[in-house]
Amino acid sequence: MSVEAWHRRHAIQIAAALPETREDALLVLDLARRLVDEYLCPAQREADALERVRGTVLSLSSAASGASR
Repeated sequence: MSVEAWHRRHAIQIAAALPETREDALLVLDLARRLVDEYLCPAQREADALERVRGTVLSLSSAASGASR
């Protein structure tokens, strides 16, 4: 993802509104990220989850389970 000038401008606006302490600011940012994931872009989140599941490879060989013959 390329960072453009308008991304930086928005980041500055958000940072200016954050609490002064690092811990509080990070909590607010974490909650904001959750709001984006859960309410603003839930369809994209579900698509990403499906893609991760499709990309999972399971090994069913006996060597993978530790059994040897």
